[in-house]
Amino acid sequence: MKRPTPKDLGYRMPAEWEFQEAIWLTWPHNEVTWPEGMLTEVQRSYIEIIRALHTGQKVKLLVKDSETEARVRLALEQEGVALNQVVFVLLAAEDSWIRDYGPTFVLNREQRQLAMVNWIFNAWGNKYDDLIRDDRIPGELHKPLGLPGFEPGIVLEGGAIEVNGAGTVLTTEQCLLNRNRNPHLRRAEIEDYLREYLNVEN
Repeated sequence: MKRPTPKDLGYRMPAEWEFQEAIWLTWPHNEVTWPEGMLTEVQRSYIEIIRALHTGQKVKLLVKDSETEARVRLALEQEGVALNQVVFVLLAAEDSWIRDYGPTFVLNREQRQLAMVNWIFNAWGNKYDDLIRDDRIPGELHKPLGLPGFEPGIVLEGGAIEVNGAGTVLTTEQCLLNRNRNPHLRRAEIEDYLREYLNVEN
């Protein structure tokens, strides 16, 4: 028997510009990703991003350990960030680009219920062996968030899709049809997954 999909249950992926409670970020810490002194500059940029965001919505921030949390808390406080607007989540991720490996949130407007779509993350077509561990992040967020989840079972980065909230998804063949993502699926099959798990038609 086929498991219900988000579309079956009335969920859809909202557009970027719709109301959202929070934005998810991962604190950058990987010196392989950010070599030769770049890490300090990138962390400084993240503080600026959080400072700009926190007055309009909460920021949910993955940090790798309590020591990192304490250091980031102090830095944010020194920049005038209201810490009650920042939710720290102790969960070690390898890379800072959570949009690609994190869950895609979908919304059932009638039931006012969020859910998570957990795609498979294979580090951009198996390019980075050390980053592929981030595929586990959505699964580890299930318990603390207490949200229902859907498992399409295909490779897809969250940053590869944009929706308008009214039935249209924008993506690229280079990402979704590349042979290092889902070589066993044809274009029409991948489009079916997008229809079922994002609730889009176009």
